[in-house]
Amino acid sequence: MGNISKVDALFKSWDTKHTPGCALGVIRGGDLIYIRCYGMANLEHGIAITPDSVFDVGSTSKQFVAACVAMLARRRKLSLEDEVQKHIPEMPRYSRPVRLRHLLNHTSGIRDYLTLMDLAGLRMENEFPDEEIVELIARQKALNFNPGSQFMYSNSGYLLLGEVIKRVSGKTLRRFAHDNIFAPLGMKNTHFHDDLTEIVKNRASGYAQDKDKPRISISILDLVGDGGLNTTLNDLLAWDRNFYKNRAGGCGSGFMRELARPGHLDNGEELNYAAGLFVEKYRGLDVIHHGGAWFGYRAEMIRFPRQELTVICLANSEGLSAIPLARQVADIFLEKEFPSPVPPLPAADFSTGRRVLHIDGKTGFYESASGDITRLYNDGGYQLEYAGRAIQMKRLTPRSLQACNGELLLEFNRPKRYTISFRNGTKTEYAWLPPVKTQAAPLAGEYYCEELDVKYRIGTEGKKLILKCRGKKAQELLPVKPGLFQTDISAKLLFARPARGKARSFILNTNRVKALKFSRVPIKV
Repeated sequence: MGNISKVDALFKSWDTKHTPGCALGVIRGGDLIYIRCYGMANLEHGIAITPDSVFDVGSTSKQFVAACVAMLARRRKLSLEDEVQKHIPEMPRYSRPVRLRHLLNHTSGIRDYLTLMDLAGLRMENEFPDEEIVELIARQKALNFNPGSQFMYSNSGYLLLGEVIKRVSGKTLRRFAHDNIFAPLGMKNTHFHDDLTEIVKNRASGYAQDKDKPRISISILDLVGDGGLNTTLNDLLAWDRNFYKNRAGGCGSGFMRELARPGHLDNGEELNYAAGLFVEKYRGLDVIHHGGAWFGYRAEMIRFPRQELTVICLANSEGLSAIPLARQVADIFLEKEFPSPVPPLPAADFSTGRRVLHIDGKTGFYESASGDITRLYNDGGYQLEYAGRAIQMKRLTPRSLQACNGELLLEFNRPKRYTISFRNGTKTEYAWLPPVKTQAAPLAGEYYCEELDVKYRIGTEGKKLILKCRGKKAQELLPVKPGLFQTDISAKLLFARPARGKARSFILNTNRVKALKFSRVPIKV
């Protein structure tokens, strides 16, 4: 079976006139050695995806923002050691300074604004001016951690960098990137989409999957910086060539390599993140990559710099997992160049996905030695809540499950314990947490968070705790440990245990927002 047929087999289910799909390209030595488009750009009008179809690439946008900041630094318009307040004075000062390099490397500790919006019940479908979101970020009294002490991915950093570019250059991010990157490289169909009303020629519609029927899933939130780039497969070919011989911004040939230099924590520990790019190993080879996911769009651009091979996958469906699929394409084209053969995770047995697992463990919450919590449950099919995501799982053997997109394998190899394994070889073991008995009534009430300016109402339905917030559906609070509850979006609420009577407050934590305090609102008599 040749490379082409192997790749086509990976995307077989998307190669139809009845589904969305993706534009796929493999670049070697600056040339497109494989290009293939699967599925439809628009199901309503029967328009197929082409290499010039325009996709929203989500967080893959960040490398372009980082390049703009680096250009301004080279021109001495700013320094990466500048404190963020120098350019955005409305940002509060914390106990330690937050510098622009912290924003670039996700080491600032600033809470993620998309998570804050969600927790505050602000609808992503609404239009918000940049100033309003900057104000939301600036209203946060605390950081997730001291700047430079940890890495935690936060979209706030790149939204703020987009604002810095605008204030320093006098141009919007869209105009500055066009003048300094897209126009010089001939990327005629690429722009930061900062006007939701603008018509974009050849734009692929984004889709979600509602049972067996696709539905449109397109954001009308026109904030840019952390995302918002609209681009094509053909235009990204020019960007990939620019990595090896830079022609953008008048910055010289070593400019792009500088962007791929890993950042560091203050203790000297090297990160696997540079400036808008992950820099790490895959099957023993160096890779530079960044994926994106936003509403009905998925993207991945993974580069093997020593082999001068890049795989680009731009998709218009939530159900198409661009990141693992791009790696599987790389597995095919670099099969003989990896240092040692690493067998891929086995394919799931889709015919047995709804059967009961004969395992020693149980569904429920599981905790790792480091305190990370996952949840395995069956909702017409097994689901794994991992790192804030719900991952669809399929039965593989009587003691194992595999993610439908192939990204991870879950194995019950010990009683009441499972191990999660990833394609890059990392593994983590989780131990089952026994069910918790809790009294719901002392926790019920109304709680207010000043930093979000939002009230949460917690009530009871029988023995269940139900949380209600503006703009969101009511959700059950699931007991994890004594005093610790989780919502269906993986936010965890830790109630201060009352010595007597009712709880007075709780602390809310998510993957990207830590230590938000909610205090009970006194009942007016």
